[in-house]
Amino acid sequence: MRAVIAEKLPPDLPDKRAHCLAGGLIARYCSVGESYLAGIGKELSDLLGAGDAEWSDWEADRAGIRCAREGANDEALARCCESRGF
Repeated sequence: MRAVIAEKLPPDLPDKRAHCLAGGLIARYCSVGESYLAGIGKELSDLLGAGDAEWSDWEADRAGIRCAREGANDEALARCCESRGF
């Protein structure tokens, strides 16, 4: 999962867009289950650590997973995230 994010996720994205794309990219290149686990893990880490846990981050993660299921490639995933407001 980390390799997918390091290789495929552009730097300096707005937070919610990064969540949507990350969720979708992990679903596309790893699995949907791993993408859900990554999103939950990130928010739990934020909740228990120095981060800022937000329900809207989890919503963006799930939108990315849905976009990955609908899109044929990474560009379609990005367009889908944008169309959903991320």
